[in-house]
Amino acid sequence: MRLGIIGTGLIVHEVLPMIHTIRPEKIYLLGTLHSAEKTKNLCEQYHLDGYFFDYQELLLTDVDTVYIALPNTLHYAFAKEALLHGKHVILEKPITVTSAQLTELAALARKQRRILVEAMSLHYTPAYRSIAKQLPALGDIRLVSFQFCQYSSRYDAFQEGRIAPAFDPACAGGALMDLNIYNLHAILGLFGTPQAFRYFPNLDRGIDTSGILTLTYQDSAYGSFQAAAIAAKDCQAPVSSTIQGTRGCIRISVPMNQIESYELIDNQKHSATFDFHEGKHRLSYEFQEFRRMIEEQDFAAADQMLAISLKAVQILEASRPYTVGED
Repeated sequence: MRLGIIGTGLIVHEVLPMIHTIRPEKIYLLGTLHSAEKTKNLCEQYHLDGYFFDYQELLLTDVDTVYIALPNTLHYAFAKEALLHGKHVILEKPITVTSAQLTELAALARKQRRILVEAMSLHYTPAYRSIAKQLPALGDIRLVSFQFCQYSSRYDAFQEGRIAPAFDPACAGGALMDLNIYNLHAILGLFGTPQAFRYFPNLDRGIDTSGILTLTYQDSAYGSFQAAAIAAKDCQAPVSSTIQGTRGCIRISVPMNQIESYELIDNQKHSATFDFHEGKHRLSYEFQEFRRMIEEQDFAAADQMLAISLKAVQILEASRPYTVGED
């Protein structure tokens, strides 16, 4: 893999300490002139092979894969340009703002025979994958509640009238798109497509600062049940996510994108902890799998994950309390 990392934001600062563990042949970084000093410093600190400030220039190099970690509304345009240049594309969450954008990108990826995936790390962690195997022990599922409530470092500024992209409807911000997307992906990955869903947001100046997304499952492989995805950027509490069934429950004490262990408790109050701490960076699992997909041209695996991403985008788009224009 010859990787081009697009962006210098917070998630890139988390990726860079890990990225050499998957042994890319080359790593380049794309910044902006505004972030030129930071771009150069990151390149030097993490021993990257070079940096660019012009996207077209980077796309003309021998890079075969781009990882796009830009503001939400830029994902579609940057991914489309990369696919047109014959690059594989890894897109940060949310993969796109609208389902039409993702449908177009997926069709272009198929035409170009390139991998297109969303960097939704929870799907690839051993703990999350283990949960799917334990679901039958719970009996018929009755209630699912996944929570991610984290007081935003930008919320005080928002209250004072200084609006960052994370709280800007024009930038596809809000609690649903930023945090609840993890809960939604976790539910879709375990239980598939719901029969109905509805979002109940707390709104402030047109943006959802917190909210509850409900999903209804009828006659599924795990029974008929209700699921709730709860997220907040305006308040916080200790995480307690649960999957409750007629014979027991699973309890998770961290946000789903950080899961390394969980507890299984049966109706007789017998408890077992499943611990998958391996000393690996939580993002390493997804990037190892992305590299495998690309090297083996495993389009079936990529399409399977893309189907979850598309369903998530469709639900997010229908639930969002504001509209974001198409590019």
